[in-house]
Amino acid sequence: MMDKIKPALFWVVDYYPDLGISKGEYYEQIAREVEYAEKLGYRGVWIAEHHFIDYGIVPSAPIYLTYLASRTSRIRLGPAVSTIVFRNPIQVAEEYSLLDTLSKGRLNLAVGSGYLKHEFAGFNVPLEIKREIFDEALDIVIRLMRGEKITINGKYFKYENIGINVLPLQNPHPPIWIAVLRAEAAYHVGKKGFNLMMIPYATVDKIGDIMPVVNSFREGLKESRSEEKELSLSFHTHVANSFHDAVETSKEYLHRYVFSRLYAKRRTLDELYDSGLLLFGSPEDVANQIYKIYKLARPNMLMFLVDYGMKPYDMVIDILTKIREKVAKHLEGKGILLDFDN
Repeated sequence: MMDKIKPALFWVVDYYPDLGISKGEYYEQIAREVEYAEKLGYRGVWIAEHHFIDYGIVPSAPIYLTYLASRTSRIRLGPAVSTIVFRNPIQVAEEYSLLDTLSKGRLNLAVGSGYLKHEFAGFNVPLEIKREIFDEALDIVIRLMRGEKITINGKYFKYENIGINVLPLQNPHPPIWIAVLRAEAAYHVGKKGFNLMMIPYATVDKIGDIMPVVNSFREGLKESRSEEKELSLSFHTHVANSFHDAVETSKEYLHRYVFSRLYAKRRTLDELYDSGLLLFGSPEDVANQIYKIYKLARPNMLMFLVDYGMKPYDMVIDILTKIREKVAKHLEGKGILLDFDN
């Protein structure tokens, strides 16, 4: 019996106007990539939600995900993440319930409290209260999606006998992931019985440093006595004929992406290659890296971030195909199944 990992894809949708294509054209390119990913059998699509600058150009994930739902029929769809501290939780519940209905029950809902200073400044939300707002808002979203009529007299939200007029197709609500950066937060995610999402590149200096977060999550799960929940990890990925080819053909795009990140610790490309936070190299190299990550943390899902730095469509398609046809084959030889949909 082989261990299984669900293969999914993640887009930050970072945009660079000097590359000569419009935002509309780039949205369309990603939609075509998603269509191709569905044909290959990838299990999920995750789209980042960001505001105010071109680091990520999807300010309303449910709108873009609804568009992607209209272009696909099987692949699951979700935000990574919906930053609910910036939104009215009633509207979050309404919009994602509608998306789940229109997509015929394909929504994965990942939520978070945010981390980018300019977004908190833009929405006039103090960073120091984000966790309180998040906890209050998430409870409201879940209760509304379950079909409850709620009366809330909270610190940040006050409602009187409110219910929403469209419920999600998935009952009692779509599966929920919470994105975290710290072990303390991961423990509470597990204790409340939610799935955990983590992007190690944004969190730690080397891959082994994720373990305090992972262990805290699983400790919380034990205390919750809930059924096993999913751990999803995301990695920048570039598969070529060799490690040298992967470095050379991705260098332009990785450099562009790294230096688009505000507030992030500046690391050289060599430091990144040595960190274990990237899946880079030949199909065999990448399979070996995935094997090490699986033995370390045992994630249920890997979210491959293939299109960063606005890679050309053909390059993205080539990498998606290599993961499906070659990386997966090498992993099977190690007793791990990349569990594609077909």
